[in-house]
Amino acid sequence: MVAEFPFAEQTSNELSFKERDERYERLHDWPDPTYLHSSGLRMIWKYDDVRDVLEAADPALSNGNSLDPLVEFPRIAGTPRAIPHFVRHLVPLPAKATANLTDDTLHKQVWDTMAGPAGHFTISRDERPQRIEAMVEHFHHALHGLDEGIVARLDVTALSIAYAARVGGAAVGLPAADWPQVAVWSGAQSGLLGRRMRGRELAEAVGALGQLFTVSGQAVERSRRHRVTGFASRLHDAGVPRRVAVSAMANSLAAGVHTVSGSIQQGVQRLLSGPGREWWDLLADQNAAAQVAVKVLQLDPGLVAWKRRAVRPMTLRSGTELAAGPVLVMFAAANRDPAAFRNPLDLRGGGKLPLTFGFGKHVCPGKQLANLAVEVFLRELRELAPLARLSEEVTSANTRKPDLLFSGADVTLTV
Repeated sequence: MVAEFPFAEQTSNELSFKERDERYERLHDWPDPTYLHSSGLRMIWKYDDVRDVLEAADPALSNGNSLDPLVEFPRIAGTPRAIPHFVRHLVPLPAKATANLTDDTLHKQVWDTMAGPAGHFTISRDERPQRIEAMVEHFHHALHGLDEGIVARLDVTALSIAYAARVGGAAVGLPAADWPQVAVWSGAQSGLLGRRMRGRELAEAVGALGQLFTVSGQAVERSRRHRVTGFASRLHDAGVPRRVAVSAMANSLAAGVHTVSGSIQQGVQRLLSGPGREWWDLLADQNAAAQVAVKVLQLDPGLVAWKRRAVRPMTLRSGTELAAGPVLVMFAAANRDPAAFRNPLDLRGGGKLPLTFGFGKHVCPGKQLANLAVEVFLRELRELAPLARLSEEVTSANTRKPDLLFSGADVTLTV
């Protein structure tokens, strides 16, 4: 019998990869299939339950709350410092566009534009070399942009964030001058989704989120006015309404930056800690590197959970009962469910489809881009510093803030 729920007090973001491994193992020994967290979110983690709730095919389930701030809008409205930012940038409220879009017809229209056979984020076999070349260039620009440059110590956390911001900013078509701020703006949305902010921190996050939507709106207008070819023009040509297009751009930036950078940070921590560093050395082979990146995104994704809502009491196909209310869908935990993955920590272990990027009609449209971005970063880092070691004083993640949705690690290497 498990004495204490493994994630009652701490989140994945506060744990090292070894601590996460241990907590997730205990989680799957928990006697009940759900847990009501102090945030008010009901946690689920069994693979079959997570798959069904992510898909939200049952009308008793809604994805409409996926991008709602954890502290909810009344607290934002009650925070004086946040009100000017909110009124200036976020009134009317941003349109639902991607993860939280409940209009099935419009959702398919947006999704196909982003990730259909000819979607903006779809990477064909012929395009793959060109995309890799661009990402390699982003890696080295980010590397040389670090204050310390290439020295004996390398801040992987800072490097991965700068890299992911460049990749994301370029992918959605933001001007290069805006790329350095993408991480700050997108960090605001990711923080609001999974953290209990208040006071100045909340106000600053609302301000940065407002900037994200304002800049996204400017990019959409610039594309329409000057017919700039890119993500915004594709949305326009597909007939996607302007406000939805703005939200699609902002949401793509926010989710992409921290999914990619958090996965890299936690992945590097794992790769450089394993016995014999076998996974790390496999990065020297391009085919094996792709397999390592997929495994990193299964075990250590930067986005670990998503929100849904049960609009009425319901019973899932597994027999798990859900009360009406918000649900935290812990797909990073489901990716380790022994009922779905016999040995999840085995690089070549088989199992069902990992749920990192969702399921069914709610699969993340940036899946291919994120997979490739993580793979390229890890390969370039291994080539840059094949003998790198984790700096001992920063291998613990215990200084990181609680976050129910996003997870990363503070990682510095001795190179």
